[in-house]
Parts: sequence; C-alpha cells; structure tokens
Amino acid sequence: MSGWSDGYNADIAYTHGAYRELAPGYLSYVCLLNGIRPPRIDRSFRYCELGCGQGMTLNILAATHPQGRFTGIDFNPLHIAGARRLAEEAELANVAFHERSFQQVVADGLPNEEAGAKGGDGFDFIVLHGVYSWISPENRQAVVDILERMLKPGGLVYLSYNSQPGWAPLMPLQRLILAHAAANPGRSDHQFDAALGFLNRLNESGAGYFAVNSAAGQHLGMMAGQDRRYLSHEYLNAYWEPLGHAQVAKDLARAKLGYAGSATIPQNFDDLAVRAELRAILAEITDPTLAQTVRDFAVNQVFRRDVFVRGPESMPAVETEAALRRLRFTLLVPRESASLAIPVPLGELRHDPSLGLPILDALAAGTPSLGEIAAMPEMARHDFGTLSRFLALLVSSNQAHPLVDAPEEGRASADRLNRAVARRMGLDESLFHLAAPVVGQGLGADSLERLVLAGLLTGERDDQPWDIPSLDIQALCGFVAGALTGFGRSVLAEDGSPITGREAMRDRLSVVLPDLLTRKLPVWRRTGLL
Repeated sequence: MSGWSDGYNADIAYTHGAYRELAPGYLSYVCLLNGIRPPRIDRSFRYCELGCGQGMTLNILAATHPQGRFTGIDFNPLHIAGARRLAEEAELANVAFHERSFQQVVADGLPNEEAGAKGGDGFDFIVLHGVYSWISPENRQAVVDILERMLKPGGLVYLSYNSQPGWAPLMPLQRLILAHAAANPGRSDHQFDAALGFLNRLNESGAGYFAVNSAAGQHLGMMAGQDRRYLSHEYLNAYWEPLGHAQVAKDLARAKLGYAGSATIPQNFDDLAVRAELRAILAEITDPTLAQTVRDFAVNQVFRRDVFVRGPESMPAVETEAALRRLRFTLLVPRESASLAIPVPLGELRHDPSLGLPILDALAAGTPSLGEIAAMPEMARHDFGTLSRFLALLVSSNQAHPLVDAPEEGRASADRLNRAVARRMGLDESLFHLAAPVVGQGLGADSLERLVLAGLLTGERDDQPWDIPSLDIQALCGFVAGALTGFGRSVLAEDGSPITGREAMRDRLSVVLPDLLTRKLPVWRRTGLL
C-alpha cells in the first residue's frame, strides 16, 4: 500500500463505473419527489466530484450537460491521467481533472478557474460515491471542510456510504481480510484472492463465526464472482468503517447541510420500505435524524445514498406538483421487457395494468410529460400522486428516466465521447457505459450489446438512419466475432453450448443480432446513444 494513499488501497486502478445517482437530473428529480427545491440545471451550473476515480461518470455528465462546468478530484495519478485522456479524445472543454488529496484541496484550494472563483460562490453540486466510509477520520473532516467552503447556498451534496446496522455482522470479515493481506504482501487483487481462499477454508472447517452468522458465509459466495478491482478497493482499506446516518448528518451539519432525502427512491416511501408494525413506531418519532436511524434498523440498511442541501428549502405543494408535471420521461428498456412488477424493499409491488400499461405504451412511443400522462383519458380515475409515484418507481427500477434539455451541442459532445469509448470497447472488456444525452447520464449494456454498440459507433455511417435495413449486419457480425475472439470469449448456440471459432461465431451472430437490434435500437435512439 502506497505511503501517499493515507491508508486507502491504491496499487491497482478502480473500475470504470458510471452511476446514475450522480447525474444532476436524477438528483434534482429526487429533490422534487421530496418537496425540496433543487439547484437549477437549465442554465450554467458547476459540479464537482470528490474521489472521481477513472472519471467515467464525470466525462459522461460533461458530455451530456454542455451548460455545466465539471471538476474531478482524485489523489490517484493513474485515475486522473486516464480520465484526462478520455476527455481529450472526446474534446470535452467543460471538464477538468485534478490530482489532489482532499487535505491538499483544503490547504491549497483549486485553480482559479475552478469552484466559481470569479463569482466566489462555489459549486451547485458536490458528489462523492463510495468514498466517505472508506477514508480516515481526518480525510472525512477534510471533505466537510471542502463542502463548507466550496458549496453554494442551496447547493446539493450526494454522499453514499456503507451503513450501520446492515454491515454490523460482516465487519469482522473485513478486518480479517485486511489482517490476512497485511501478513501476506503482494498486489492487492492477489492479496484479496488469498484472503478469500483462507476465509473459505475457515468456513468449510466449521469456524464458529460462520456457524452462527449465515450472512457471512453467503457473503463469501457473493464475493467469489465479483470484480477483484472493486473488491480490493472495497475491503483493503485501513479506515473502512460503516457509518450511521446520525453520524454523517452530524458531520455535514458543520457545513450547514440538511438531509433532503434518499437517492434510492423507494426508501423515501415508508409504506414500500418499512413493515406496518414498524411504521407505527416511526410515527411516534419527532426527531428526523432519529427517524432515519430507526428506518435503517427497520430495513437493516447496508448502503445509504443520501442527498443533502445547504439550506434545504421546502417547496409549496402546488409548485412541486407543477414542476413534476413539466418533467418529460422516456423508457430505457424495450417495451416488451418493461414490467409492472417493481422491486421495493418490502418485496415486489405489482401495479394495476389499467394504470401501468397505457403509461408504458406512451413512454415507448415518445417523451410525454407527467402532465400529459395525467391528461390521458385512461388516467382519469387515478390521482396525480398515484401517477407520480408510479413514474418514480419506473425510474427507481431503471425502466424509465426524466429527460434533460439536450441541445445539439450536448448530442455532439456525447457522440464524440461515445465514439472514443467505443474504439476502446473492442479491446477492453471493463468499459460498460456510454453517454445518453436525452436523459443526461450513462447507460450500461451487457457484453454483447456493448460490442454491437461499439461496432455501430466505430463504423462508417454517412448520416444514414439507425434502422435495420440500412445496417450492414454481416460486417457488424464480423466485428463482434473478432472482438470476442480477441477476448478469448465465445457465443452460445441455441442449445446453450459454446461456439468458439470466429467464422462459426459470425454465423451464429447473424441469427442473434437482428433480434437484438429489433429490441434495442428503439431504446438507443430514444436515449440519444445513436
């Protein structure tokens, strides 16, 4: 572990993740759902990500929000170099990445062009994903110092962290992984594999901890299939510490931040997250911080995605409804894949087809506003709150999303970024996301879909429409088969057996891809990927 990392694992790079919860449009929507006034993003705004990692999220947001100015901070030079290189390839002029620790930012600030230095009033958004409960108390204090000095009044903070009480049974597991790694020096992913093997031996040999703690054994099984880069960064940190919401809220109060809601949308609806018997107890609690703590005990919370605002302003109900009515939405999945059964913390919520099916049809056909949906004749017997919540749950399940203003400049910059990413996708299986300018965030795809998109984006188009008759399917099959061969991967025959020869793979893909394109092209066009 490097001395400059201050206890954080930094010998291998983190994954190329892109997280919708960091998108300005998504965060603004969460605020509206909770009746809190969000920062405006329909005009110039400033956005900072602390601990930006590989910069994939920030580059996507910069490409899809040309009216914003984006700043990424990370202490790992490997991350910053890669993030800058991708921004340069995509010719993104509205994003800057800085190699600095949080304590360096507190001591030295940012360059004059950053943090609104000319206006002197800082950022509209500051976000941290997977950072706060992995760093030392001194670095957490530095984060709060940054928020106190650099966030505008009315500005928004997104903060995700491992939480209590859900992690309590597994904390000894992390401590033993860390101790085993310390006793067995090496590259962190190799250290993790060795530690995991050791833990499995303990479990199989009947260690008492695993015998009385079934969650720990289940967790070992889950970790076996996860990306080692993620696991190394998750577990091999000296200051890894799941936190309670009350502690986080107390920390952030120093920066005059108040809790505005959860970016995990169903967590904002007690009837979807908390059993009725426990809701009765919650109703007795007047202190909001204590109420959040009790909710975490009610659901055994493992991970929180908190939204805070500097001076949270409650909007009048009529203004909130008007703002929600103006929002336009579209479907992120093929219409035939959209479901009225939506997972929520208490299980699965099945919606009335008379409510859900007409809305899904409207979202697949266009980009209706919530007000236009409410005016549909089929919705006459449903009140606005029911309609709004159904849309919110479609968003929570990644089936739909509000639109953002997508000027041609944003579409052009997203296209440049997507082509830069696509050129790498044929060589690197770790890239999962592309920029969707219509919804202002990154959209992921499975391995086959990613290679199909890479083939489409890197091929010559001559401004032809993105439809099946105009595509050279055989050339696309050849591109995908070649990439899979380079990765040492196969495609599956109809009976599920693997096909490995390049020509045989191309023949199988010529059968598979037309159906995939029929389902996915409408989604990719609706969201602006193509």
